[in-house]
Amino acid sequence: MMETSTELALNAIKKQFCKYKAFLKHNPLVVSEIESALRWISYLITATKLNNNHVISELLYSCSSLLSLFNDTLLRKSFNIKINANPIVENLELVLTFVEYIQVFSELTAYRVYGSIGKWIIVSVIQIAKVVIRLVLLLKYNRGLQCHQLIPPLDRTRDLSVVAENGSNGLNACSSTDVSEEDIKLSTFKLKRTGRVLRTIEKAPPRPQRTWLSPQENFNIKRILDKQKRTALPSDLSEMQTIGEILHIMRPVAHLTALAGFGVGSWAPYLVSAGLDVASLRLLSDPPNKLWNFNERIELSQRTFNLLLYLLRSPFYDNYTKEKILTIMSFMANHIPLFGRLIRPLIEYLPEWQKTYFYVWNV
Repeated sequence: MMETSTELALNAIKKQFCKYKAFLKHNPLVVSEIESALRWISYLITATKLNNNHVISELLYSCSSLLSLFNDTLLRKSFNIKINANPIVENLELVLTFVEYIQVFSELTAYRVYGSIGKWIIVSVIQIAKVVIRLVLLLKYNRGLQCHQLIPPLDRTRDLSVVAENGSNGLNACSSTDVSEEDIKLSTFKLKRTGRVLRTIEKAPPRPQRTWLSPQENFNIKRILDKQKRTALPSDLSEMQTIGEILHIMRPVAHLTALAGFGVGSWAPYLVSAGLDVASLRLLSDPPNKLWNFNERIELSQRTFNLLLYLLRSPFYDNYTKEKILTIMSFMANHIPLFGRLIRPLIEYLPEWQKTYFYVWNV
């Protein structure tokens, strides 16, 4: 009798889940509105005077992010949109994205329940797990320059319309080129006197597809155009660029190690982290004419811009920028109409933001 009841319950859950998948597939924008509403509620709770409002706000924000990830995963499966051809890589990226979405809530909860020691244990475990996964993706699966968001949210308006028009191949990860440089060498020959490269008759394309460009020029143009696609494969890294990416990945663990050795108020962790970030960017930018894909260029720009966050990180913030920032924000809140309602909650929230490790040091 117990087995029958369990089976009935499981069948009922499966039916409801199938109904939800069908609803999501036909109404993705409606579900997007629900996810956005959860995020807005989390922002509003932050500005309230409720006890543990930051924990509640972060719980709602994490739930909205996880709901988006869950729905995006269902939509990708429904429309046969692959994140990665290798299922192991895809699963590792899903795990890492899941951890990214719950890390702030985990830190805040650990601090409320177990105090400072519990907070730093959770932070250390999460950062070590993330570093291990990213190193595996880089060194074992050659994932190259890793973006902060390994699985970006699905653009349900644009991406699903592309799938409807072109099929799933319009969004699935593409190879950088259809032919290799070795194929080009086999399909061309060089004139001895002029050195000009010509295509062999056997490898000539049909007349309507012929151009005045050589196969190598066509190859280079197609390679550049493929790099502009959001689904382009990761670029291969040189030995020095790989070292630069390893420095970027190891930076959180190095910073935590320095914190444990020198203390929270010491300049050593700050300088170690800043030094690794600068060294990583320097190694990744050599050679300067490296052809990165669309997502990698954005990621490098974000990493460069994130260096400005060192103005908001202690001890530099406590000693130099805190007083100036609070003075400017207070002046704007008191003298510019309507700004007070927006800025005063930010002024009150800034100390809480400073105390949360993953807010300040995660990027």
